[in-house]
Amino acid sequence: MAGLCFGLAYGVAQRLLSFNVGELIRFGSGFDVQVFPGTSLESLKLRFGDAEAEITGDLELQELERQQQLEASQRQEQARQAEAELQRSQQLEPDAPAAADGEPLAPPAPAPLPTGEPPAAPAAQP
Repeated sequence: MAGLCFGLAYGVAQRLLSFNVGELIRFGSGFDVQVFPGTSLESLKLRFGDAEAEITGDLELQELERQQQLEASQRQEQARQAEAELQRSQQLEPDAPAAADGEPLAPPAPAPLPTGEPPAAPAAQP
């Protein structure tokens, strides 16, 4: 029963619209065309220029910069660790002379091992 009513209403509505009822009956005023809110593309082009620029990111360059920063931070950390180790070794050996200009001291030369033969005298130069 409901299907019959819907079908009859659809047929009547289609018949009325086919006779251009819009000219006979005024449905009211339509919506006015309004400007879309926001900044238009033309105003952006006027403000920032119309030059075409490539806006793609260079991932290889970014990765290289990231690796360089990582290596630099690792070098700084190693330098800090070496300095801390040097300070600890200097605290353990307070009698050792401190190096001027903050340079580490050279390790002492190893003593020659006795071989049973006397060391050879250097040759005289003419």
